[in-house]
Amino acid sequence: MSGITNEPAQVPTLENVLHRANLRVVLTAVLLAGVSLFALSTIALRFYMLDNLALSARSVAYAVEAAVVFGDREAAAEALEQMVANRPVSVAHVFDRDGNELARWQAKESEGWASLEKLVAGIFFARPAIEAIHHDGHEIGVVELQSSGRDLAAFVVVALVCGLITLILCGVVALRLSRRTSMKIVQPLRHLAAVTAAARRERRFGVRVQPAAIAELRSLGDDFNELLAELASWHEQMRNHNATLAHQANHDPLTGLANRAYLEAHLGLVLETMRNNGEHAALFFIDADRFKLINDELGHEVGDSVLCAIAKRLRAKVRESDFVARLGGDEFAVLLSPLGDLSQAGRIAGSMLESMAEPVELPSGAALNVSLSIGIAFFPDHATDAAGLLKKADEAMYESKRAGRGVYSVAPS
Repeated sequence: MSGITNEPAQVPTLENVLHRANLRVVLTAVLLAGVSLFALSTIALRFYMLDNLALSARSVAYAVEAAVVFGDREAAAEALEQMVANRPVSVAHVFDRDGNELARWQAKESEGWASLEKLVAGIFFARPAIEAIHHDGHEIGVVELQSSGRDLAAFVVVALVCGLITLILCGVVALRLSRRTSMKIVQPLRHLAAVTAAARRERRFGVRVQPAAIAELRSLGDDFNELLAELASWHEQMRNHNATLAHQANHDPLTGLANRAYLEAHLGLVLETMRNNGEHAALFFIDADRFKLINDELGHEVGDSVLCAIAKRLRAKVRESDFVARLGGDEFAVLLSPLGDLSQAGRIAGSMLESMAEPVELPSGAALNVSLSIGIAFFPDHATDAAGLLKKADEAMYESKRAGRGVYSVAPS
């Protein structure tokens, strides 16, 4: 027993481990990195596709709204096909409020890929994207989209092939490594791990792997840098795409003004702020006089020019903080907030009416006289909620119509 010592076992250095078991270490490290990146990319792509599928469902719901309102199956099917034909959707349905199917679209099966796409879709996209169809604040139907799994299946195949190729290359390299090159491997791998962590945890896609002294690791670093560049580009495109969709969902495509849905949401928030601060606000409900006659006799192109001119002149007569929206057709709304002096609303309304004294120049070079009828409702004098304020302003606008058009009226207290 006297000859036995309790010296701790010597821990081998990474250099010695790489020297003795280079192939095992390299294959394990690359496999783990590949699985991590594959899992991260798959999860990220899945969430992106789910978001895209949900946005597609909203777009379809907006596109088929009119068809559902009128129960037009042919129009609903045509709109549905236009919206989903070029998107990764396998099956799409449009149902009315009673659950009756108005339209259905199904993608053609890809030759040789159908089984894999169904498998991937079943695993990652078991639930379809469902979006309600609304009209005038009421639910009138439902859109249901099922992802095809096409893009994710292609990604899985490419990732597996690339992973297999990477493992084979790393195996060949590992077999030829020696003690004198092991440290040249350690440093680049540490840097690669750091860049991977920065990209995965902090979304720092601008970090790049430094060139390594070994050709294979240099190639791996270059490919990884290209991947980071693609991820950065994809991330930026996704942000821009989401911003574009959000703008399209909240704004009128003809005039660029906020649409009715955006106005109602904004109006609720503003009124809550005004209520908390004890302040006033004014809502204008504006209608272009005899606009239907302009559209019917002169055409929609002239009508569009008139609407754009009205929008421009209304925007020019309010403050930067005020809100101008097109409610639909020839109806507009203006929200003045905060409003220190109630008489200010009348002055602004009069200024708007005066701005229409100048004829609207048409694309043909001709000019057209257009007048407005304006109804004004004050918060909290006439109503304390968004729906009530809109109703009062609308009623006041019709008083202006009855008074002969081209004037403004204030809702009665």
